Amino acid sequence: MTNNIFFGILTLISAACWAYGAVLWKKLDNRISALGMNFAKGILGSLFLASAFFIEKTRPADINSVLFLAISGIVGIALGDTFFFISLKYLGARLASLTGTLTPVSIALFSVIFLKENPSLFVWLGIFLTTAGVIYVLRERLPAPSADTNQALDTTAHTQRALGIFYRLLSIICTTVGIILAKKGITGVPALQATFIRLSASIPVIFLWACFTRQLNPCLAPLRDISLFKNVLFVVFVVVFGGFWLSLLALKYIDASIAGALNATSPIFILPIAAVMLKEKISKKAVFGTIIAVAGVVFILLGS
Repeated sequence: MTNNIFFGILTLISAACWAYGAVLWKKLDNRISALGMNFAKGILGSLFLASAFFIEKTRPADINSVLFLAISGIVGIALGDTFFFISLKYLGARLASLTGTLTPVSIALFSVIFLKENPSLFVWLGIFLTTAGVIYVLRERLPAPSADTNQALDTTAHTQRALGIFYRLLSIICTTVGIILAKKGITGVPALQATFIRLSASIPVIFLWACFTRQLNPCLAPLRDISLFKNVLFVVFVVVFGGFWLSLLALKYIDASIAGALNATSPIFILPIAAVMLKEKISKKAVFGTIIAVAGVVFILLGS
């Protein structure tokens, strides 16, 4: 119980880092493409992790673990994170993260089916409350157009929101599959080494995607623009060590359903961060939805 709470807290810290990283990425999204964000994260993150191997010694990993982790990186990072960055441009940091709280239900169901996990009643109740919170927030409509508002602009706004939700749902599916595969692969591998395998495996796929879609130049932009590079470097450090590594460390020792639910609490942290850094207005509905999500976290921790 105590062990689960400790690693549960680590997962919450990871969620806070993901929230901070999402806001930082959003501040850069007019200067960098979604593929560029993901490619820079893969290259720079792998270099950060390789440097950390001087502190934590690595050991040879069995081929099955490497395969599971590599495929997890391709699906969860190369595809899932790219779809997330695309949705981020359409939805903004707050709504993109709030939509992501649908992830725990997906992870819990996949965990029961493929990992034979058996979440307690408290955990299921917590997952339900977390999901209810996001559904409540997502019911918030865009502001009604005034008489002098161009209807074409309003239609565009709704279309962009629909596209954002579509790409966010794709990212949730990819993230879920990635986490299930990572759980199967991380059992015999240190979390730092597992993070490196996942991240480095995503790089070739992102590079090929950029070549195929003729986005190679924008994809390489963060590595060539010095001013942009400095900002990206900091964001990648936060996301790789605070997000990826801590989440995998927790995933190694607790059920995937619990880790997924707690890691999806980034909206709890992103509301105040987005309000301060992006000047986003926080509605009463968003606050109430977040309170419901917090109640879900309490139940998850009690049930773990």
